[in-house]
Amino acid sequence: MNSVAYVPFHWHKEIEIIYILQGAVTIHLDQRNFTLSQDDVIVVNSMSIHQIERTNQDNVLLTLQFSPELLDEHLVVSCNSLHQTPENRDIYDRIRRYLAQMAWEASKKAQGSRNYSMGLLYMLAGHLMRYFSMRMTEESRRDVKDYDYQRLNRVLQYIDRHYSQKITLQSTADQEHLSLHYFSHFFSDKIGIPFQKYLTSVRLEKAVNALMNTNHSVTQIALDCGFANVKLFNKYFKEKYDSTPGVFREAVTTAKSVDPARKPLTYEESPSADYYEVDTIQAMESLYRYLETTQESTAISSAANVIYDQVEIHIDEKVAGTSYAKHWNWLTTAGRAVEGLRADWQVQFLELQSKLGFSHIRFHGIFNDEMMVYSETEDGEPIYNWAYVDKLYDFLLQAGIRPFVALSFMPSALARSKETIFWWRGHIAPPQDQNKWNALVREFVRHCLNRYGIEEVSMWYFEVWNEPDLSGVCWAGTKQEYFEFYAETVAVIKSISSRFRVGGPAMGYGSLWNDNWAEEFIDFCSGRQAPIDFFSFHVYSEYPNQKKEQVKLTTLMPASFYLDSVKRLRSKLAGADLPELELYMTEWNFSLYDRNLIHDTMFMGTFVVHHALQTLGALESIAFWSFTDVFEESQVPASILYGGFGLINRNGLKKPSFYAFELLAKLGDRILSQDDGYIVTSDRNGSLQILMYNYAHVDQLFASGDWSGLTETSRYTIFEEKGDRLYHLKLGEWEQSYKLTSYRLDREHGSVFDEWIRLGAPTYPTEEELQFLEHRSTPEMKIEWLSAAERLDRTYIVPPHGILLLILQPQY
Repeated sequence: MNSVAYVPFHWHKEIEIIYILQGAVTIHLDQRNFTLSQDDVIVVNSMSIHQIERTNQDNVLLTLQFSPELLDEHLVVSCNSLHQTPENRDIYDRIRRYLAQMAWEASKKAQGSRNYSMGLLYMLAGHLMRYFSMRMTEESRRDVKDYDYQRLNRVLQYIDRHYSQKITLQSTADQEHLSLHYFSHFFSDKIGIPFQKYLTSVRLEKAVNALMNTNHSVTQIALDCGFANVKLFNKYFKEKYDSTPGVFREAVTTAKSVDPARKPLTYEESPSADYYEVDTIQAMESLYRYLETTQESTAISSAANVIYDQVEIHIDEKVAGTSYAKHWNWLTTAGRAVEGLRADWQVQFLELQSKLGFSHIRFHGIFNDEMMVYSETEDGEPIYNWAYVDKLYDFLLQAGIRPFVALSFMPSALARSKETIFWWRGHIAPPQDQNKWNALVREFVRHCLNRYGIEEVSMWYFEVWNEPDLSGVCWAGTKQEYFEFYAETVAVIKSISSRFRVGGPAMGYGSLWNDNWAEEFIDFCSGRQAPIDFFSFHVYSEYPNQKKEQVKLTTLMPASFYLDSVKRLRSKLAGADLPELELYMTEWNFSLYDRNLIHDTMFMGTFVVHHALQTLGALESIAFWSFTDVFEESQVPASILYGGFGLINRNGLKKPSFYAFELLAKLGDRILSQDDGYIVTSDRNGSLQILMYNYAHVDQLFASGDWSGLTETSRYTIFEEKGDRLYHLKLGEWEQSYKLTSYRLDREHGSVFDEWIRLGAPTYPTEEELQFLEHRSTPEMKIEWLSAAERLDRTYIVPPHGILLLILQPQY
């Protein structure tokens, strides 16, 4: 699947099927031009010379190439859906159906998909032979000569290399030692257009590329591309593109360059409003609808009850095991400070703490205008007001949790410019007066110290800003300005007490993969002797686009990306002689888009478990973003399950991600065994905990940016089809009886989204309906009693996105 701007004349031995998923293209084939639109399909025969150009519409094409050996060697295929009629539509739809099934198999990677696809390919080839083939004429067979194509290839390559020079039909014929008359007919017969017209089209294509990607003048481009003068260039360009080169350049050059040294950016230029933009398509919907018309699609669309993997777990309870820290529930997160003053937020938080018992909490906006912290007199003298801060911090400390203070964003009275981010307009500009910012931080820390005491505040963490590497998005200053801002802020806090832990920079993961921002930050801190007690960063699944790649679709990284990111940052820290620096992932979730419908599904349960266990020992903490959908970075939709970040939706309904944390919290403090898909732990009371899960990642199509199939009520068709996973659990003999408690979390047990669908998906559920959903969407719990004479030798089946926790508690 790809988008096409221009594919020059070419040929290949493979037979090629081209299906138009979106938009339109012009295909030059068999010496004719065809404009194909969405749902059209065409077959290009072996060694058929063809060219593809976009029209004025964007396009997405699906292409399939296969060996001509699958067809009779004397047959050619004549298949072009422009010739489709109501009477023959079914035979064209059969082609679309085979393509849909093969695309589904390629994306899902289900067991046996390769063999299944090969079978579909043979059926497709047979269908083409039966309904669309014709015997080659003797003249056609004579035309397929290798040396003719070798000659043509030399000519086309010669034109591509020398288009800027004076090329004529005669000079090119001389290159091939042919007469002018013979070469002219040879070229026109093979390509379908005269030599001079082809040469002009190549020069125009090169000119288009130069107009889009260089700052050269139109006159310079015309001469560089081989046109005799700019007047002739304009004439040919307008004939083909119905526009002058200058107007064309202005239309396509949408990204205006901004001097990176100029500061600050204006409010209008700031891209922060686009922080959550995702660029996806639903191209495959046009093809996948053909799956719905086949009985086979039922089997294709579900691998339920198929065992794709078997895992043996042998447990020796006498093994001492290895101690570890539960880094997943040290730090929790929320949107912004003022939300913590809401009654519904506080009710949810107390429920969270009672079940999971986090140590610290991080959120934005402690200095936001809505917290009423900072204002100034008419003379510019600061006025501080800690009333709302005290109310929030008092509540948190009474709930048994400490602040992980994110010093972001800027009070508007201090901001030097007007750029903001999020619906609630957090000011991202540096301070207009650094001394006033320093004074604000100093008074804030002193107030907390006086109110809560040195022993308490020394247990807090202070993180300087949020994603300052995202220039113009979360920080409206330069890189160097942030470095200086960090050094000043750290110095203020450390001047009050060296015991206070200060760090940052809450770096975005794009900088981790695309540049040396982290290394430059560390080098600066070293040179300025600015303390950095910990390094914080964020990771989400979206591919970290570089600036030059902004036109790419939103693609998703593989499941290993989170651990790979930790390892990459560890490597950077080791290179800076800081291998032991404390590392905190202060934000992570599946998607950085706060309306991703996946966030409500059962997938998130296994997503949490998989990454929590995979990153054990690699860093100090991973902080899931965020604990609640009482969260207002963008305007809240009507639906109760709209894909928000939270573990709990805004109505207080717990999602599978919440229960995943709850099951993780039940693990013991020593690891006896761990591998892909399970962990076995023990605790000091002699209990054993066996956690098993079946993680299935998003499929290849969805990961590539095509979100076909993801709707408000259908959210599971976009995952790999892995089938069930079988776990064979075997324990040695024991000398006492055990209580066996099992907790099952899957789409039938504990998934509020699935229960909501079964209820009828009400947008505005009544209180009775909410209570019903709360009661129905909890993990299944069962208890058994095992005597001392029994041996545990059992098989458990875990479906895709399912989690199973067993706890064996000795009985005395």
